[in-house]
Amino acid sequence: MKLSLLSMLACPVCGGDLKFAALEAYPRHDAEVEEAMLACKLCSREYPVTGGVPRLRPPNPVARATAKTRDAFGWEWLRYPGSLPGDKETFLEETMLPPDEFAGKLVLDAGCGMGRYSAVALSLGAEVVAVDMSESLQRVAALARSQPKLHPVEADLLHPPFKKGLFDVAYSQGVLHHTADTRAAFAAVAALVKPRGLLSVWLYGKAGRFSDFATNPLKPGRDWIARHRRLAWWIVLARHAVSDFVRAFTTRMPVSVVYALCRPLTWLGVVPGLKWFTYSVDPRYRVRLIENFDWISPPYQWHHTKEELLRWYAEEGFSVINVLAHGLVPKPGALGRKNSK
Repeated sequence: MKLSLLSMLACPVCGGDLKFAALEAYPRHDAEVEEAMLACKLCSREYPVTGGVPRLRPPNPVARATAKTRDAFGWEWLRYPGSLPGDKETFLEETMLPPDEFAGKLVLDAGCGMGRYSAVALSLGAEVVAVDMSESLQRVAALARSQPKLHPVEADLLHPPFKKGLFDVAYSQGVLHHTADTRAAFAAVAALVKPRGLLSVWLYGKAGRFSDFATNPLKPGRDWIARHRRLAWWIVLARHAVSDFVRAFTTRMPVSVVYALCRPLTWLGVVPGLKWFTYSVDPRYRVRLIENFDWISPPYQWHHTKEELLRWYAEEGFSVINVLAHGLVPKPGALGRKNSK
């Protein structure tokens, strides 16, 4: 943890400012604090810093489903191959953020995993606060020791430990639907964006009503979907039903067993026709393996429509700039700018 992070933090319970309650030695401004204790100036609750990461989750017991979801993603991201060629292009496409929006900005990566997109934002000139609640933060902390503008924080996105209106840019790529309450997590992250700041979010989608499905924006080259919207809608409904059936079993299994079961499923990801009933069609086997595991392992997995997401933006005081185009499976995503007060 860098000293400069302290002024950004707030108690996740009461919102009070934090201070160091125990510190072995006062470090240089640019040095890492590896072990310490933080305390809230208002409610006196204490939060440890271990391994260079402030652990700022509320002290309440963690629900079983939350713990299983956290452990599943820790297992996943500790095995992910790391930053990959094409990460920058994927990140910019899915966030819909212009590359010039990052230089000199304070950016929140809400659900960073092992930090692949935090690394992209850093490369574009941002100062990045990378938040997750899983053990994958070990990998972000290792990178942060050589990156003065990277700050890993362990936190619950339903109770983010930051001052309101702090960030110039916030993004959450396929994460909020893995919390206990997607809507509440969206509101909590949205509150951290400063007026005129930008928020980019995408979520797992569902077929929803056909009238809504028929207006989903499509990527170029998906002409057959545009010509056969009704058929595509039925395929998505069937895919979701199969997914729910599979997950009724896999979310109750040990994560190591689920990971092993994902291997045969991953091979189907290159079989024409059948691949649409898997959960990744990425050309790289290792990425498909992780993404299939991502889908069938965590207990929390909610699905939403673009209509829901766009309504949330409006309710939290944002004007939507762009809506994410996708393929057969809906992937509701939007980029919005927070209105001035």
